[in-house]
Amino acid sequence: MSITYNSIADDRPIFSAEAYAAVEAAADRLPALYVPSVLEHAAELLTSLSAIGGEHSVPPAQWSWTENMVEGVLDLAACPYERDLEMERTDAEVTSLTGFLFEALVSEEIGLRAQLGARRDYVVVDRGPATPRGGRSGDSDILVAISNDGGWFFAFSDMHVRRMPVMAPASPSGAHQVAEAIRAFVHGEFGDVFTRPAAAGRVWFSR
Repeated sequence: MSITYNSIADDRPIFSAEAYAAVEAAADRLPALYVPSVLEHAAELLTSLSAIGGEHSVPPAQWSWTENMVEGVLDLAACPYERDLEMERTDAEVTSLTGFLFEALVSEEIGLRAQLGARRDYVVVDRGPATPRGGRSGDSDILVAISNDGGWFFAFSDMHVRRMPVMAPASPSGAHQVAEAIRAFVHGEFGDVFTRPAAAGRVWFSR
């Protein structure tokens, strides 16, 4: 594998272009949406595993279970952002993260129209001309939030029982990446992710 340094900082862990491509392809088959930092983390893990395999004379080409391994690496990278927390977030923490999300969504860079919910624990984003149809009447806006005991998600605002997870850190930078992903969805760049089969329709977000 050719090794590529993360372009953000030279002292960050490294990952290969091949590992990143494999992670992207695997993410496209799984029922969630991934932000770039999570894809990069998974690629770093996969690159490390590949190096360990090489040390034991087992190159990736000989791994008949490589595809499952890539999905497993993705699951490991996303685990901190989607599983129930050992200690639930407080309402104040949810409100704070939602505030960061709202600021990113309406920023000049992303440029969406959005409103904070009554309790400031979710954001409703106006749909656009290219937004996939959804909700009871087909023209629902988009609800985006982070849960007390899990991760980020979005849904059509009048049918938010059906959620699309967004694998991203629970942090200001994570909130910004979620906002970028929502911008792409609103502008139709992902297509209708909600119609994809749960076992074969996970969507990734690429820069």
